[in-house]
Amino acid sequence: MIRHIVYSTVRRILEFFFIRIMGIRVEGRENIPDCGPLIAAPNHCSNWDPPIVGIAVNNRLVHYMAKEELFHSPVIGAVFRYVGAFPVKRGSVDRTALRCAMKILKQGEVLGIFPEGTRIRNGHLGPFHSGMASIALMTGTPILPIAVVGTKDLPRRTGPTAVIIGEPIPVKRQRATEGLVKEVNELVSHTISEMIQEYQRRHENL
Repeated sequence: MIRHIVYSTVRRILEFFFIRIMGIRVEGRENIPDCGPLIAAPNHCSNWDPPIVGIAVNNRLVHYMAKEELFHSPVIGAVFRYVGAFPVKRGSVDRTALRCAMKILKQGEVLGIFPEGTRIRNGHLGPFHSGMASIALMTGTPILPIAVVGTKDLPRRTGPTAVIIGEPIPVKRQRATEGLVKEVNELVSHTISEMIQEYQRRHENL
């Protein structure tokens, strides 16, 4: 109960800061399913992305899979765990993190994965790692494509800054072969890229 009150309060404060003060636009919230397992898959531009995307997905709590190094600090690690994040070891198959991800989805919650695995600051999408697609295939969980635009320059704003939420991409439960993982990754990457380009075309004079 106390945790819910604290989380809701912090969420409202952050939403006021990011959306009202910093002027970050959010589009496509109507595409977020009200319930059921879901993998939120945003591109990654800056350290601001996790809280901004978490605020954008306003009707669901996003449980982020985050790099293990972020949990080394007792204070930061405790905060991350408090808001539902969990660590993953990069560069190898982390079975503990995989079990945690599976549990989150089994409970009908939202799993947050940055498929690029790291921040990409050049304005283009980086190559996707296999984790997101593999988990989606193994569980048959739909993927929510999320385009993050302009956050790499925050707190300065040098152009439009926005989070655009696309329609969920259905994924059939089946063995996560290399070919299927590549296919899912390419579909999600192409979708996010198109969303970014379409948004930039509409706001090129801002």
